[in-house]
Amino acid sequence: MKLKKNFFLSPEFLGWSGVMPFVISSLLLIVMNDYEVEIRIIGLLYASIILSFLGAVHWGYLLYLKESNNSLWLWGVSTSLLAWFSLIIIVIFKNYNLSSILLVIGFIFALVVDYNKLSAHKNYISLRIKLTFFAVSSTLINGFF
Repeated sequence: MKLKKNFFLSPEFLGWSGVMPFVISSLLLIVMNDYEVEIRIIGLLYASIILSFLGAVHWGYLLYLKESNNSLWLWGVSTSLLAWFSLIIIVIFKNYNLSSILLVIGFIFALVVDYNKLSAHKNYISLRIKLTFFAVSSTLINGFF
């Protein structure tokens, strides 16, 4: 297999690399019962980071377009606030199930918004659908397993 020159800088490689912490935390949760709480928290913390990132994509897109009056500015902040709220639920209430549900809702809404607003970028949307599957699956495992 011959790799392209910039393979390690490609969105595909970087996107799948970003899925690895999801997969690893889920696998560790399944096989390492001694550290269940810590692994669960680490997986949900990573999910909150990625959800924040997904909103920030829209800020970058709007900066590129130089748009100042667009509802996507609000969306870009909403994902971070939802992620932050999910962390409050983990830290204060120790409720991994509810945190997981909020994060999954965020991932699904983020995919819907991306699909509606960035559908011209077919490769991005195709990759996002696949990556979202792993993010949602892992987040549910970390919240409910």
